[in-house]
This record gives sequence, C-alpha cells and structure tokens, in this order.
Amino acid sequence: MHTAKVLATRLFLLLFFLSAASQVWTHKGHGKVILLMVDGMRWDLFGLDLPELQKIEENGVRARWMDPVFLTLTNPSAFSIATGLYVESHGVLLNVNFNPETLERQYSFAEGINNTELWNQKGAEPIWVTAINQGHKAATLQYPGCNVAINGIWPTKNVISYYWQWYNYANHQAVDDTLSWLQEDDFDLALIYFHQPDSILHSFGYEDQRTIDVIKEIDSDIGYLFTKLESEGLSDITDVIIVSDHGHVTLDPQKTIQIYDYIDPEDVHMLVAYVTVLELEPKEGQLEKLYSILKGAHPNLHVFKQEDFPEQYHYGDNSRHLKIIGYVDSPWVLYEDSADVKAYPPKGSSHGYDNGNKDMKSIFFAQGPSFKKGYQKEPFESVNVYPLMCELLNLDPAPNNGSRANYADMLISRGHRHINTCNLAIVLATLLVILLE
Repeated sequence: MHTAKVLATRLFLLLFFLSAASQVWTHKGHGKVILLMVDGMRWDLFGLDLPELQKIEENGVRARWMDPVFLTLTNPSAFSIATGLYVESHGVLLNVNFNPETLERQYSFAEGINNTELWNQKGAEPIWVTAINQGHKAATLQYPGCNVAINGIWPTKNVISYYWQWYNYANHQAVDDTLSWLQEDDFDLALIYFHQPDSILHSFGYEDQRTIDVIKEIDSDIGYLFTKLESEGLSDITDVIIVSDHGHVTLDPQKTIQIYDYIDPEDVHMLVAYVTVLELEPKEGQLEKLYSILKGAHPNLHVFKQEDFPEQYHYGDNSRHLKIIGYVDSPWVLYEDSADVKAYPPKGSSHGYDNGNKDMKSIFFAQGPSFKKGYQKEPFESVNVYPLMCELLNLDPAPNNGSRANYADMLISRGHRHINTCNLAIVLATLLVILLE
C-alpha cells in the first residue's frame, strides 16, 4: 500500500505540474495572429450578400461597425489600427508628406507609402515593431507603413508596397505567402493589405457592377484564407482579424471647392488641399487675413487655426500641422484651383470625411480560438485593435489610445478555463491518494 501511495503522490505532482505548464504555455501566447485590412470596405458591406463574411459572423465576431479615426484616409487610418494611436499622436496626418520648413511636399499616395519621414514623425510603434522587439517574427504584405524602417526596425519579412505591384500581387498569393511564413518559418504575426475595393470604388462607385464583382471576389478570397488555414492545420492556433480603414460615399461632380477662388496665392507660404482636408501656412503677417477670409468662404468648408481644431477629432495637436486646418462636408471635394478640378474631376466614390459620418464607418470581423462564436460587438474605435493584437500575442503594448475594456467582451476567458483544468487535475489526483490509502 505504501508503494501505491507513493505512486499516487507522484501522479498527483505530475498532473499538477502538467496543468501548470499548460497554463503557462497558453498564457505566453504561442498562438498566431493575422490582421487583414480590406481598403474601403464600408460597415454595411454596401448592402451586398457576402457569404464568406457571413460565415465569420456565425463562427466568430462581427462588430456592428468600427469607428475609424479622423482623418478617414488610408495611411492615417491604417497606422492608427497598427499603432493604437489617434492621428495627432502618431503623426501620419495625410496620405502624403509635407514639410513646412523646406517647402517640400508630395502629391501622390505612391510617394507617401515610401517616405520614411512620413512614418517616423512621432516615434509611434506599429504592432510588427512591438512584436519583433519582444522576440516574435512578424510579416507584412503591402500594409501601409511597412515599406520603411520604423524606429529602425523592418518587418521580419515584407512584400514591398510599390503602388503598381498591388495590381500584380493576387490576394490568393498573399494568403499563400502568409500561411507559408506562419507554418514553415513559425511566424507569429502577419498583416495583409487588400487594396480593393477602394481602388475600383474611386473609379466607379459602389453601385457599378464592376465594383460589385470585385467586392464579391474579395469575399471569396477571404473564404480561401479560412479554407487554407483549415487544410494547413492552423485554424486552432490562429486568430484572424479583418478590418477596413474607412467607408465610401458617392461624389457629386458639381460639389467642388477651390481654395484659390477665395485667397491670393501671393499670401500663401504652403497650401495642401488634399481631397477633403486643407492645410495652409500663411506668409508672415497674413495669418489673420487668410483665416478670416476662409472662415466664411463656404458653408461646407470648416476652417480653424491649428491650436483651435476641435479636440474631439484627436487630430489637431501635432507639430507637423500648418497654421490653418480645414475640412469639408461629405461629399464636397477640395482643390487648389479650377485647373486641378479639370485634371482630376470628382468621380465614383471617396472618403476622408468626418469620422462621425455613417458612410465612413468601417468593418471589424474576427474568428479564431480566442474569440467567441456568433457574437455581435457594439461599435468601438479602431485604436483598440492594436492592444487587442498585443493581448492575443501576449505582448507588452507600447503606449496607445485603446483600452481593454473596449474589446474584452468579444474574447473567450482563457484564464478561467485554465484554472478549471488545473483544479480538475488536483481533484483527480487527490481522489486517487484517498482511494489508495
């Protein structure tokens, strides 16, 4: 009997330490995370029936919508998702970069994604940098911001985001590359960027059949991702989060505002009129004059001195801004002058408007071992995605504007489950000791 009691005691200790080890293993977050950003997918899916996203809604989490940051342009919004910071905190103010001291500025989105200064203005830390700094491996596939070193850190692997490559890099290839890196190279994190449907929306709007076909293709591509996860044996260890940066609203070719219709270019040091937002640096002594003119220039143009920009937008408190900031109501579009209107007339649909506008709201879907099933999440801000990913990977997050209270309800309580497992092992082993006495 003595030998039996010794064996039972050893079994007790074995089960106890196995349970404890299991708890620690899971706590350290050995699962994987994929973040897929679908550019321009509006919260209501443009009223389309998309069966693959419907499956995620049934098997995971769907938010009624996600609140994007102001300004609802791709680079600022994508970087807020990746860093958990409002735009004034991370400093990527527009899709393009401008420097009021050197008078250097860029005009295209393609230039912006390759500009190191744009992405390193405030020392913000995107999720791939957080992961790499804490011993993880992180891949980025065309995600805005991954084209340059941030705080001196490059992604472990990266598919470069040259604008023209987007059209030659199929979504299926992005999925295949991602899963290869997660499985064969044991990567922990991957961020994927789909440039559609934004690109075609800008050309044709969301009621055009060509746009509808592209959106349905994207839905199919999302289904391909989950099919591949299952076939590669990654479903049980991979959490997938699908978001968009903003929505879209139909433009009206008649609704344009040309800034130089109201002010004299001779009074201007630098002007950036970018789709929906105005940045203006007056020449010395011209601030009050230009501000007073523009303040009442047009009922759909809202103009502020930089220090007076409304705090609710978390946008104005950044040293990179020019002295006057403005924005237009939906669906008006800003231009410098009539020549710009002729060169780039409004067409299709667009974005960049007030993030309180329902048409600007974005999507959030999530599925994986950490998420509840069939759960509808109330709307929440996009800055919460970064700390959520940090928790899934058990990373210490950098300072951010998110809060666990805003996303915890969609997660399965892993700690509670593990404590129960440990308790069960103790009960069974104790029972064996008693029976063998």
